Amino acid sequence: MDFPDDIYSDPQRLFNAMAANNPNLPVPQFLSFQDAKRQAGQYSKDIFTAQNFLINVLDRYEETLIKRWLKKTSIQRQKVLTAALPGIPPTHRPDFWAIRKESPAQIRAGTQYRDRWLLPSLNLEDLSKPKNLVLFLRSRARHPPGVFVNADANSVHIGHVAQAVMPAYLSGYTMLLSGQDTEKAYGRMLSWEEDDGAFDMMSRGTGLQPGEGLQVMEIQQRKMQFLEQCVEIILQDLRLRDPSIPKQPLPADDLLVSRAAEWPSLSQEVEEAPYTVPDPFEIGRLRAFVLARRDEAEDHIWSLREDPSYFQDVVLEWSEHRQEKLLTASGKTHPVLRHDLFWERVLSNVVMDAYSAFVAWDIVTKEVDNLVYLKAGHRIRPNQEPPIELAQALAHFGHLIDQTVQGPISKWKAGMPASPPLRQYWVREPQEPNTTIIRVKSKDSSRTKGDHLLWLLEVFLQDEQLFLCGLENVCDELEREIRSSQASRDRISPYIANLISELSLLGELKRQIGLTTPGPRLQELIDPDELRAEYDRKAKLFSQVSKCFNNMNTGLAEVGSPLEKFNYPANKRRTSATTQKMQQAEKSLDLFWSHVDDHCKRIAGKTVHQILSRILGERQLQRTPDWIEPDKKGPPKEGSTEVDTTSSQLAALELESRTESTITTSLLAQERQKPKTRGIPRTVDPATTEEPNGIVTPEEKDTTPVFNVSKRGFKVFSTLFYSPTAGEPPGELPWSEFLSAMASVGFSIKKLDGSAWVFAPANDEWKQSIIFHEPHPSSKIPFQVARRFGRRLWRTYGWNSGNFKRV
Repeated sequence: MDFPDDIYSDPQRLFNAMAANNPNLPVPQFLSFQDAKRQAGQYSKDIFTAQNFLINVLDRYEETLIKRWLKKTSIQRQKVLTAALPGIPPTHRPDFWAIRKESPAQIRAGTQYRDRWLLPSLNLEDLSKPKNLVLFLRSRARHPPGVFVNADANSVHIGHVAQAVMPAYLSGYTMLLSGQDTEKAYGRMLSWEEDDGAFDMMSRGTGLQPGEGLQVMEIQQRKMQFLEQCVEIILQDLRLRDPSIPKQPLPADDLLVSRAAEWPSLSQEVEEAPYTVPDPFEIGRLRAFVLARRDEAEDHIWSLREDPSYFQDVVLEWSEHRQEKLLTASGKTHPVLRHDLFWERVLSNVVMDAYSAFVAWDIVTKEVDNLVYLKAGHRIRPNQEPPIELAQALAHFGHLIDQTVQGPISKWKAGMPASPPLRQYWVREPQEPNTTIIRVKSKDSSRTKGDHLLWLLEVFLQDEQLFLCGLENVCDELEREIRSSQASRDRISPYIANLISELSLLGELKRQIGLTTPGPRLQELIDPDELRAEYDRKAKLFSQVSKCFNNMNTGLAEVGSPLEKFNYPANKRRTSATTQKMQQAEKSLDLFWSHVDDHCKRIAGKTVHQILSRILGERQLQRTPDWIEPDKKGPPKEGSTEVDTTSSQLAALELESRTESTITTSLLAQERQKPKTRGIPRTVDPATTEEPNGIVTPEEKDTTPVFNVSKRGFKVFSTLFYSPTAGEPPGELPWSEFLSAMASVGFSIKKLDGSAWVFAPANDEWKQSIIFHEPHPSSKIPFQVARRFGRRLWRTYGWNSGNFKRV
């Protein structure tokens, strides 16, 4: 549409003209310079007045305040919060509640729930917990308001996208908040005409459009006044404004140490984040998680090639999360289920996903390492502009994460509606002729509105809704819902729980990038074509892998089905018969992967491992040795601490490798350099050959420590490192017992979202970690999975049952 030339000098006329052609385009309130200056001056005065009051109170009564708050019951805390802010929302993420309460048209016409959109962190559920209000007080009182600008600006993202709380507009000026640490300077505005750098400051995010700045100042004013009210209620009997009261020493650090029995979690960190001082892009902590996820993807590839039972479990899981499994509204099944074509699709997707996910996380890992290098030597404070090279790297990294998210989102769209616990809520539309496209729909959309879990799960299916809510916010709320409701937990399959873990890590990376600037300004620094070109350059391997497996429907079902050929009785007591069955399953698996390699050679001239030889090292596949009749002396007595030799354990530990990421740490084992090798996997007989790459030699195992563990801990490790010659296999292992045992031998433990838990050397976040997945929905580890855990620990740290002594 063409506009008169003079319209661009009048922003209000321009917005109105554009809105005439697009009724959904928001038209902001327009400010004069004088109105903006007056509002900014009042907000600044209120913010700094409240801060001065809070810091004076904490200097004199902080310990008293903390002790009084911690002594209160949850109901008593809620009464204080309600008195400080009448009408305070009862639940976490009140903006999510508001999304479901009003239609888009109602929101645009004028929402009834402005505070829920504007101040989502002010709610009873979060602030009535023991630590959060105290963290909130400490951070806001002891740090200048400019430190929180990016975090406060990003907190209202949902309200902005939904058009519920739109900032006003003033053209020609940039507002400064970052680094303006006095009442007079905070919120001052620079004219674009008088200051050549003013517009660029706004573009880079170190300055704000005045309307956005005023909204941030309003958020901060409301928060500071709320905290002021809380303090006055809790300490109402004390002389809070008397400067003659002497200052007191800072209270002991352990006052806020959690008394709960829960393990630390990523969701707890996310929950506390709105109440603490933002730390822009905590690259060290995130690097450990990303590297663990990359290695988990690599282990997944080798487990699929190595372990028939693991391969069988994964293929079955994928087959149950395909839309062909859904019935139509009339109850008809999909015709492809009666043909080998279904298994061709399943097996092709399993193989393609394994390698593409590994490539994707390898790229992310390299980019994180690059950011670590670029950030070294630079202490970036909140709202401080990063060095240009780092800013550009962050922009490219943000684009990379946006692209990487598409992989698990595609799996979610295909697999979530078909997930067995959720299948009852969905139907498949009749198959369109001459196409493989499958369309599904919810049976009852009104039910979704009343079912918070279903509503959250559906957000991932709708790109616009996911952008509105924000990936990181949806993952946070989904984890909270699953954690707080057993009924919700029961509706999440292990497949979906694993996807939640992956998406939440990507969401946390997006959240941390957002702390460097408000909104998406980093990526706006670079031309979109340049962002795409750089991503394509980094993703060349991804394209080559995709070429291998696209349209891969030439015989996989013949060598990969029926799945019964991969039955692998490693959880049975070893006999001649079970040994033969295990060997036959291993031969079937080798035949399948030989077919895959031959197919890739025909398409690309190389196997996929040769294509990825620079990033995917070689491992030797171990296979079950022939049966040898055991000695007659029988198994060890119950309670004996006698252990097998290294060689017998190597033969006994079958290839039950779970998708667990394994990294060597100096705390728990001697560091080893894995030799870089090339080529395709080879099979070896562990009883007759030297140790394969990545397996600890007997000499190395002698250097590993011996841990003194309790009777319960010894039982856990005896299960993990069980030998088939020791008698009947033990039963299930409680997850809580596994956690306690791992903590007792020097691991710090943190729960990620979904099913993933990360285990790392205590107090050293820079050491690489190992990830295990909690069984879902039951929290008991089946014996066969426990054996897989043990094998991962043995491969990584050189542990066997001889490393544990009962005391």
